[in-house]
Amino acid sequence: LRVASHLRLPAPDTSPRAQRSVARVQEAGRDMESVIEAFLILAREADVAPQSEEFEVRDIVASEVEGIRPLLAGRPVELLFHDEGGPRLVAPPHVLRVMVGNLLSNAVRFTGSGQIEVRVMPDRVVIRDSGIGMSPEVLAKAFDPFFRAEFAESDGKGMGLSIVRRLGERFGWPVSLASEPGQGT
Repeated sequence: LRVASHLRLPAPDTSPRAQRSVARVQEAGRDMESVIEAFLILAREADVAPQSEEFEVRDIVASEVEGIRPLLAGRPVELLFHDEGGPRLVAPPHVLRVMVGNLLSNAVRFTGSGQIEVRVMPDRVVIRDSGIGMSPEVLAKAFDPFFRAEFAESDGKGMGLSIVRRLGERFGWPVSLASEPGQGT
């Protein structure tokens, strides 16, 4: 699905409607792949570590930013990437890819217009959006498996943030959210 949709998207004769459809197929493929990868990682016993390698955090984050960019085509959302000197890690790079991908997908899903800013810093990655935001009640439940806020108009299943939190706990990469209704997350 991902290869076929990737080959179809850049065709110059592709109509805007078809481009949006292909972008939705790409997003669904990315979502399915991320969920499968995350479940495989989490299903392994804690003492069996996934294969690690040394990588630059900025490379993984930049790749995810570029991968999500087509989903914003034709939307009044500016996607900014700032590299302030991210670290090198020895870990499974696909774990960070799944985490960042899920967070970016949420930002895209809940930002109809405005800005999504991704900042790689020496000690953290910050993803900030100007989307609809969350109330304190929703924020308190955001990491619960299968939780979807009543205002969620997307086809998400309520697993993304739960997966991000569990992966973060498994690898010692804490994840936190801050949000206000109408002010973004």
